[in-house]
Amino acid sequence: PGTSPTFARTRGMTLSLGRVLYRGLLRSSKRIDAQIQRHGTVDVFPEAECARLREILPGYKSQLAVGSANAVDALVRVSFRHGSDADVFIDEVHKSRESGALAEERARAMRTTTEMSRLDDAIAAHALLRRRAVLLEGMAAESNSDVTSSDGVRVAVRAALVPELSVPAENAFVFSYTVSIQNVACDEPVQLVSRHWVIQDEDGNTEEVRGTGVVGFQPVLEKGTSFEYTSQAPLRALKGSMGGSFCAVGQVSGRVMEVPVGDFALGPPKRGAKDVAAERDEASSLAENDTDATTKKAKGKGRKVDRTARLAR
Repeated sequence: PGTSPTFARTRGMTLSLGRVLYRGLLRSSKRIDAQIQRHGTVDVFPEAECARLREILPGYKSQLAVGSANAVDALVRVSFRHGSDADVFIDEVHKSRESGALAEERARAMRTTTEMSRLDDAIAAHALLRRRAVLLEGMAAESNSDVTSSDGVRVAVRAALVPELSVPAENAFVFSYTVSIQNVACDEPVQLVSRHWVIQDEDGNTEEVRGTGVVGFQPVLEKGTSFEYTSQAPLRALKGSMGGSFCAVGQVSGRVMEVPVGDFALGPPKRGAKDVAAERDEASSLAENDTDATTKKAKGKGRKVDRTARLAR
């Protein structure tokens, strides 16, 4: 029996959408791979996104542990590419052993269900990877920055997570950052009069902070002198990015200067592919030890029964 025109049209539309999504997935996966390399860590997805990825891209953690520069791209190709056709990503359907119209109808239904299921997964994966790539591209990769303005004022920053003040269960994370401001080349003294910070978390939430001076001071910096202070920034997410500027005024000319502060990352210590692989191996080892202990316990019980039987004889 031939394929119905309606089924053929529906399947054609499904495959066309599949081709578009597949290409979009490849573009997004390459962007994610680039950000993994730029940020120097495989932990680029928040926990909620990790859970979703485990559903639609099984084995993605193991793939990242390999340490390949194209790990996500390779995983997408394996998960959504079908046979030798690089543009189609439907799962292989086992042929029905039934014969006649019933077998054809069953095979059709199985193929359609599988294709639609993978389409749903592809749409979800594309949206997730694309959004995460955009956010990562807009975030700083390093926890320190060092910028010298055109007026000769240098600002260096280093940041770190403060574990003792953070409560992960309540999505409350505190980061400390130390700022060093130095007049390296401006011939006149400059006074810092205000600050402006832009803080973004890994979910894309942005906050702006403006204030007078720094930690209650408006220091005056002669050429060659510096001022350093430490402050804190709370976040509702484990990772983020921060940057901004200081407003300074020349004490002789009265000239107003904007002193930029380079973006710096807020986050925990970075984990690379080796760390993920080590955690995976440790978990496997613990599981094997638990299995061995259970087996030995069962064998021990068996020997006890046998010994009792021998004593009775």
